[in-house]
Amino acid sequence: MNLLKQLEQRLTGKPVDPDNAVFVNLVQALCGREKLDLAGLYDLPYDDFELAIAILKHWRLDRYTKTKDRLRELVRLPGEQGSRPGEP
Repeated sequence: MNLLKQLEQRLTGKPVDPDNAVFVNLVQALCGREKLDLAGLYDLPYDDFELAIAILKHWRLDRYTKTKDRLRELVRLPGEQGSRPGEP
């Protein structure tokens, strides 16, 4: 199954789960170049930890180039302003 679909099912299937904050932090860190709380990743249940690591791996490979907007929508982040600090 597509990782974005897994993440979407995880977030919508358990909307009040406090572990969702870890996934929101992960997306914010990836999309907004914000700090990532590694301790939060470590505290996730193993299946969720594996999902988070898979998202990191695929992001690193830049597989989400065409789906970054959808990932942002999952956690209600604004659209991308520039890809790097200081870029328009």
